[in-house]
Amino acid sequence: MRRKAACFAACVSIACQSAIAGPLLDYIREYDLNNYSLGVSIATSENPFAGVSNSNFAYPYLTSFRHSAFTDDWLLIRGENIGFRYITESDWELGVIGRIQTLGLGGADNDALRGLDERRATIEAGPIIGWRRWPVHVQFRSYWELLDRHKGTTSEVEFSLPRQFDRGYFVPSVKFLYLSDDYSGYYYGVADYEATPSRAAYQPGDAVNTWAGFSLGYELTPRWLLSTTVGIEFLDSAVTSSPIVDRDKLWSVSVGLAYNADIFESAQDVGDVQPRFEVRLSGLSSSTDTKIIRDASSGEPGEEIDLEDVLGIANRETVVQFDSFFRVAYYHRFELGYFELLRRSSKTLEQDLVFGDENFNAGTEVELGTTSKVLRFAYSYSLMRDMQKELGVTAGLSYSRFETAVTADSTQQFERVRANTLVPTIGVFGSVAVGANWRLSADINAFALEFDRFKGYTGYMNVGFERNFGDHMGAGIGYSFYGTRLKSRDEDLRGLFRLRQHGPKVTISMSF
Repeated sequence: MRRKAACFAACVSIACQSAIAGPLLDYIREYDLNNYSLGVSIATSENPFAGVSNSNFAYPYLTSFRHSAFTDDWLLIRGENIGFRYITESDWELGVIGRIQTLGLGGADNDALRGLDERRATIEAGPIIGWRRWPVHVQFRSYWELLDRHKGTTSEVEFSLPRQFDRGYFVPSVKFLYLSDDYSGYYYGVADYEATPSRAAYQPGDAVNTWAGFSLGYELTPRWLLSTTVGIEFLDSAVTSSPIVDRDKLWSVSVGLAYNADIFESAQDVGDVQPRFEVRLSGLSSSTDTKIIRDASSGEPGEEIDLEDVLGIANRETVVQFDSFFRVAYYHRFELGYFELLRRSSKTLEQDLVFGDENFNAGTEVELGTTSKVLRFAYSYSLMRDMQKELGVTAGLSYSRFETAVTADSTQQFERVRANTLVPTIGVFGSVAVGANWRLSADINAFALEFDRFKGYTGYMNVGFERNFGDHMGAGIGYSFYGTRLKSRDEDLRGLFRLRQHGPKVTISMSF
């Protein structure tokens, strides 16, 4: 995981060093974001797993009236990929992209899949290299998995023949997809402990799938774009031989309708900005889901405990969240954030509870105390900033402290889980003015970790809609999400800890 993170960081570093170059950075800041439109897409795709129905879902998406094959835009949107790129004078395409991998069992419970571990969604990212000088465009993409789910890699080589006409585009293409043995083993393999008399253990090894299809975009009017993508993926024999796969090819279709509102204005400087300090105080109605597996000292895994369901601790609390921002220059700022959640409960156990080395018998009254504290510090740099909009990147540190203790005074039993972590985080943030006094903002920070004691991931997301009252006051509403998953053999944790906190919030801000 450290090697994958280092390689990905190197790609990001190279891209950032290119972006910092004066002319290119000026190009990004002066770029007309009205080239992009927001729409809604409906997609359906076949699932390869036995007895699982097709996936059907609708989602918002960002698109352009011109296909990326015909532009030099630094923001790359192609299929499920989004990222940044640079087009050289000789038509080489270099960049970094990411995507969400959603392949999974879909919660199906049939004879072919019963007893299998869920194949979880994850985030994949990596470099792209393309060549656009020939009529047939060539693009190579490689993805590393960032959340340490399948621990594998995938690579794609795409050949496309882009065609542009007055009111749209048509791009047929063929892709060859390489799946590493870790990737194919995670999604299509059957581990020894998952095997049954009717389902043999199976490891597919490396695989190469083939995809063929096309993308089509058509301007219904100067503001409305209708787009569609149709494709079929032919699965490698290593995949189709899996006892949990019952298809040899997969169809997928998506249809989207986007509208270009031309809401973005030409870049206008905010003006001479002196160092400015902003404080935000938020009340978050937090819905919390906490799961713990406390292993015994012998190393034997314990049972998964849902603190809210099994031990009766409140799953909804009001949390106070503090954030501050100190802008030291036009494009630079520092951030500091903190929140904590303290919960206490008592319950008479309805069934035996095995927690680490302690066995709490049914009928025992137990006291539960749990504490969650998160302190975040970050430096942010604005790639783009003017009177209307801001877009930037963030790098920082996140310190998390989690503690859960179960006590039974009547039997003198006590067991505790504690985890303290300090990890780096990377992310993106952005905001856009809506009218004269309203502003919509969002930021996302995440990091996957694997070091001496801990293995897992942590992530934070915030979306807000705020109204300004003069130059120094503001108030708004929003939504926050914080999630972490830690696994360790360290004595304080010795097991698995998973926490998710999310909910709506009300915010008051002051700036000086």
